[in-house]
Amino acid sequence: MDNIRAILEDAYQLAESKRDLRPGLSGNQIKWIETIMEKAESQKAVIAVLITSLVKKIETPAQDVRYHKKELPNGYSGRGFDTLHVTPFISEKFQRFAMKGGSGWLTRSLEQAHPFTLNFPGKIRNVSVKEAFLQILNDIEENRADPKKYLHATFIALIDLMERSRINLDLFEIANVDFRKAQQTETVTIEKIVNLLKRHFSIGYGVAGASRLPVLAVYSAYEMLMAIERFEGKTLLPLKSHTTADSKSGGIGDIEVLDKNGDFFEAVEIKHNIPISPGIIQVAYEKFLQTPVCRYYLLTTAEPNVEDIDSVGELVSEIHAQHGCEVIVNGILPSLKYYLRLLSNPKLFIERYSENLQLDFNQNTDIKEIHLRYWEDLLKYLLGDSSQASEPKQ
Repeated sequence: MDNIRAILEDAYQLAESKRDLRPGLSGNQIKWIETIMEKAESQKAVIAVLITSLVKKIETPAQDVRYHKKELPNGYSGRGFDTLHVTPFISEKFQRFAMKGGSGWLTRSLEQAHPFTLNFPGKIRNVSVKEAFLQILNDIEENRADPKKYLHATFIALIDLMERSRINLDLFEIANVDFRKAQQTETVTIEKIVNLLKRHFSIGYGVAGASRLPVLAVYSAYEMLMAIERFEGKTLLPLKSHTTADSKSGGIGDIEVLDKNGDFFEAVEIKHNIPISPGIIQVAYEKFLQTPVCRYYLLTTAEPNVEDIDSVGELVSEIHAQHGCEVIVNGILPSLKYYLRLLSNPKLFIERYSENLQLDFNQNTDIKEIHLRYWEDLLKYLLGDSSQASEPKQ
């Protein structure tokens, strides 16, 4: 194990000191690495499997790393190697690009018992990424290419991506600093905050991840609401990754509050641009049926908020009669307006939401740079800084 850690650390330190992809790699080899890294946010499993394969080849040169399962001829357990050594290292050094489930082999496209040869049938979503990944392993095994050079190049690319993220966050801090200076003014009202959030949620970004925004907004409000009497002695659980299924985590919603005994006390399920229907309520009920939760919110950004309002009302009443839980269906924005009225200083909510956006951006890949950039523009416009921003474009 110490040897494997040393391989990873040596490659990382070399990448830190020598940040040029070109030395020792051909044009095609560089292109393959760059193709994978261009899709790093959506291809974390491929990155984990690639690094695992490279490290295993360095550790055991005789191993054909394309044979990544023990049931394959002369194969090894790629998933076990990844779970024990590689994904923990990625989580430590490149947190945004780490697999939350613990291994790249948890994805169906990569876990099947077929070697990673050029005719590998796995349906990796991006065809170019699939080809680049298989070409790298083919290059190592058939052309005797040096896995150390590939690992070095992979780490250089990941370090660059992480640094770009940190730079973006530093730029984003400008808006937070300006806001803190303006907290004593009367320019920031609850109505303006809610309108700001509406615009942040609803703009067409052209990339995935916008559904995470209302979750972060409601969670930010809950962090501040934990100081009120209703939540005295209660615990707000940390947010899960947006891709973590409740069935796997044992959770019942996007946001969860526990009572002092560790039982579910309150939960929130959030939908983006999806009206709350009887089917959605039924799915939620099945998740919390066996728990003592006493209040369950189903909130959505969709307008209108509810589909088939009469059936929804009947089902909510039935659940209350059968279980005792009060199911509350509402829009995100009206709920946030109510939450902000409960806060002693609702202006501080903007700072908390900004911090959570930054944190989620740094730790996951749901929040993208464009989400941060637009929020920064919205804040500058809110504060009337005409020298820095005009009205943000939709």
